[in-house]
Amino acid sequence: MSNLIVLPHTNSTLPMIPAETGHRYTVEFAMNAFLGRLAKNSRATVLHGLRKAADELGYEDAPLQMVPWERIGAPELIQLVQRWRGTVTNASIRIYIYSVRGVVESCVTHNLVHRDQYEPMRKVRAPKGTNRIGLGQYVKERDRRQLLQSCGEDERKVLGKRDKAMLSILFGSGVRRSEATRLEIQDLNLDEGMFQVVVKGDHLVEKYLAAWAIEPLREWIAELASLNIRSGPILRRMSKGGKPLSPMSPNGLWRALGERCLYAGVPAMKPHDARRTLATDLISEHGLNIAKIALGHANIATTAIYDMTDKNIMKNIFGKKTG
Repeated sequence: MSNLIVLPHTNSTLPMIPAETGHRYTVEFAMNAFLGRLAKNSRATVLHGLRKAADELGYEDAPLQMVPWERIGAPELIQLVQRWRGTVTNASIRIYIYSVRGVVESCVTHNLVHRDQYEPMRKVRAPKGTNRIGLGQYVKERDRRQLLQSCGEDERKVLGKRDKAMLSILFGSGVRRSEATRLEIQDLNLDEGMFQVVVKGDHLVEKYLAAWAIEPLREWIAELASLNIRSGPILRRMSKGGKPLSPMSPNGLWRALGERCLYAGVPAMKPHDARRTLATDLISEHGLNIAKIALGHANIATTAIYDMTDKNIMKNIFGKKTG
């Protein structure tokens, strides 16, 4: 594929790595050694960064331990940054750079890569400034309605109910995808329209649901109960036969949303788009302070970045036909 980043051949002009005595390390060992130094939450974030890099390098279907990280140098990392620029936040790009560099540095430590290959990578930086585009897009109301409608019309009844519950959590509360996948049945209080969930920083907080989101969640929980599932994660992987399986991962949620968009015939969207959409609507209707509380931001300046009200107004103004 022409849009893939071509990795260099292993016969580079770098000095040869001295032969080891004793144990011969592998790239998988080096990657696991790097991950092993990280806290659990950080490890999940870094794994996501590595997955993003692997996909851009053309290894979408390969396990991360099978990606030839030892062949990545500064030129490849620079190309990755250029691909990511304008599509994700600069903060995310910094995490992705850290993830890739960390694995390559571990390859150096375990005598799989010469340090001369790694050193130039330390100078690769994320773009400066605030990348508002990367924070997501505002999902139009008609597209949201189409997504929900497609769930009800889906012949795969159980999958449709699962996806409608997923959309209800994302667009009805604005939680992050990792938080949505951690949400458990026993955490919900649908009579009060609220739930408890562990958020960034390992804090247990209360979140509220939009009124429209409550009934789809009742229906999904009833479906799970009919299958004798009365506790544990709400969002689950589905078998080909339409049975709920193990808990859905954050990346699995991303894929499920993408598949639902395809089925519904609406533009592709990311889980974070739901958070930004809710933020914009709350700011427009109730102001920054309410949106700040709903999203769980410590700083109101962070909430302001999520506001796309002005952009939507400008699109409506310039989108009108004149003359």
